[in-house]
Amino acid sequence: MPLIRRSPRQAPEADRLRQLLVEELKNPKPSGEPVIFLEGDGVRSGYHLFVVWNEWANLHQRQRSELILDAFDQVQGREESLKVTLAMGLTRSEALQAGLSVD
Repeated sequence: MPLIRRSPRQAPEADRLRQLLVEELKNPKPSGEPVIFLEGDGVRSGYHLFVVWNEWANLHQRQRSELILDAFDQVQGREESLKVTLAMGLTRSEALQAGLSVD
């Protein structure tokens, strides 16, 4: 069976969302979206990074994860970003379904 490699096309708003996420990682707002959850210590278990943001609605999960990893890498550096074992972008309703409380 042939192996077919595919990459989803980058959404037109991807660069804008990446830059907004970089700004939020550098200077978190006290309220509003995106809401960023960073779980783990980065040493023994790595990091799990969840970003709750309704702006994700038109992007596939893979694109969301790539944007999160790109932004985290830009802000924290390659050494820290390589410790991320899970990066997931969720809308508010998806986060609630997954058991993440954003209030």
